[in-house]
Amino acid sequence: MPHHRKFVLAVETPRHARAEHTHLHILAKAASRLVLCDEPSDLLGSLFEELANDLGVELYFNFLVGEAPDTLVLESAGGISPEDRLKYRQIAFGQYMCGTVAATRKPLIALDLQRSNLEPGADLKKAGVQAYAGYPLMSHGRLLGTLAFATTKRPRLHADELQLMQMLSDQVAAVLERNRLVRSLRTSEEAAQRHLALLQNVYSTAPVGLCFLDRSLRYVHVNETLSRITGRPISEHLGRTLGEFIPDATPFKELCQRVLASGQAVTNCELRHALPEGDRHWLVSVHPVRDEASTLLGINVVVQEVTERKRAEQALRESEQALREADRRKDEFLVMLAHELRNPLAPIRTAIQVLDITGGDAPDVVRTREMIQRQVTHMARMIDDLLDVSRVARGKIELRKEPCSLTRIVRQVADDYGPAFRGNGIELCVSLPDEPVWTLGDPTRLSQVIGNLLHNALKFTDAGGQVHACLVPDPATNTATIVVKDSGIGMEPSMIPRVFETFSQADSSLDRKRGGLGLGLSLVRSLITLHGGSVEAHSEGPGRGSTFRVRLPLSSAPERTTGQTEATRPVSRAREETLRVLVVEDNRDTADILKELLILLGYRAEVAYTGPSGLDVGRKLAPDVVLCDLGLPGMDGYALARALRADPATARAYLIAQTGYGHAEDRRRAREAGFDLHMTKPIDPTELERILSSVAARA
Repeated sequence: MPHHRKFVLAVETPRHARAEHTHLHILAKAASRLVLCDEPSDLLGSLFEELANDLGVELYFNFLVGEAPDTLVLESAGGISPEDRLKYRQIAFGQYMCGTVAATRKPLIALDLQRSNLEPGADLKKAGVQAYAGYPLMSHGRLLGTLAFATTKRPRLHADELQLMQMLSDQVAAVLERNRLVRSLRTSEEAAQRHLALLQNVYSTAPVGLCFLDRSLRYVHVNETLSRITGRPISEHLGRTLGEFIPDATPFKELCQRVLASGQAVTNCELRHALPEGDRHWLVSVHPVRDEASTLLGINVVVQEVTERKRAEQALRESEQALREADRRKDEFLVMLAHELRNPLAPIRTAIQVLDITGGDAPDVVRTREMIQRQVTHMARMIDDLLDVSRVARGKIELRKEPCSLTRIVRQVADDYGPAFRGNGIELCVSLPDEPVWTLGDPTRLSQVIGNLLHNALKFTDAGGQVHACLVPDPATNTATIVVKDSGIGMEPSMIPRVFETFSQADSSLDRKRGGLGLGLSLVRSLITLHGGSVEAHSEGPGRGSTFRVRLPLSSAPERTTGQTEATRPVSRAREETLRVLVVEDNRDTADILKELLILLGYRAEVAYTGPSGLDVGRKLAPDVVLCDLGLPGMDGYALARALRADPATARAYLIAQTGYGHAEDRRRAREAGFDLHMTKPIDPTELERILSSVAARA
């Protein structure tokens, strides 16, 4: 038998033809409407109602990825009740059928759902759903949401229907992604516009002048501030070169050309423009501007006028110079004032000593002498305090530190002040350790500190009161505390923080019976600070006394050398030969009364009132001691000292400078001129007698 080949013809059935035509119509309608819409979720509802019959389903769910991690939010749905809309408003990945689609990112097709055991579909089974098709809405591997279709009328969905649903889901995903990109682009554009507007606003309103010049140094952009600086509108700048706009801007033009040539920025370059009405000063920064290919486009210029600042700086320099000059003149005035005040004190103090020798012992005379002595001492103390405060303020005080016993210093100062306390009816109680308490300091300045504290207590304590002074070492803190406590007038709480300030006083009464300049405690704080210590004040209030505590660092005891003994004050002894003393002083009262005192003390004394006459008298007298003022007419004391040292008749004399100038510089000049000793007026006659006795003893 012949072999017959069978031919199978694929015949398109009418249903397939109708379905394909319907599907193409659905896709075309959906695509045309989706492409034109901004939010596909808004369109799906109306589109689904039109296409429900064509799709063969009556339910759909459209979820989008929510803001919370791994959640879906129901955007639109069809064929479900309001209760179900609320129930499915937000679901988690893996929850229900749509959540499972989102979790797996794969389509989920469930046919004949009523007979299946698919766990996520339990709720749909209860709702009578027989067939379900869910699709992930994906774009470039990123999940945007899900789209699902379902029906309660038939258990199966045809392959061409599922294909249509897949294609419809792809269209929705594409539109969603397109709209996301459009929104992102619109947001970026809006942000860029806001940023550009902000930059333009900042550029226009910047407090400095700004402009952009192209490579030909032609103005391209100019802000309002630069327009105000140049005094010409923006329109006159644009399009013109720098040379055309400002022909005489040579330094500025050279700066811009240098940046263009080097490609390196120049910042904060100061430029000056000399004008008849006064110089103007600018602070200029120039930065090169390049495009993305690093091609140089031009330069950005920042201009800040600093004319007023320069003027203010110049005014400040002039003010500082004026202050320094005023401070120098103040110092000179204080030195001159001290000298002029000390000059009249010198004869008064010497006259008191003369009265002590010749005035007799009548009670009224003694009281008068003591009163004069107290007031002279008080005035001399105020002069010293005034000068010391000035020296501290200028950093002119130099400490001569050495190991010194605070025990000894406090005892000596308390002994010196004992008569003053007793004379005012005030009990002074002193408590000191048996052993020396050592510190590294200047004994003279520490004595001044203790003296100022005791003087302060004496001044503010009335008769019948008490003052306690004690010294307490504390090895644990390596400090020693000096306490001066009085039962005096006390202080208001507001006064305590100011008590160490210059010219500050607790006594603000109209009669000012306590006196003083308010400098003593200021000096205490300054000197203790220079010693690395501290001082504090305390008072329970007015009428309840005051307490002052000074803390100083401890130091180790000095090593004593063989034969070292305590210094003793030299005393007068009978002289075999009368000491010859020459007084050279232009103040006749001072010179004459000092000569009288020296004669009463048993010395041979002569007086000269000028430098040249002092040299003449010295050659004739061949003095053992010369008491010489420094501010002499004709020849000052320094020149006279050098002349006396050069003359054989006076070369070996003991030269004592006596002057109202007591600065360290004055002492240095006196030593260099040949003086053996420098004494500041008013000279203490007792101290002078001690020195003369020492000279006589050596002679």
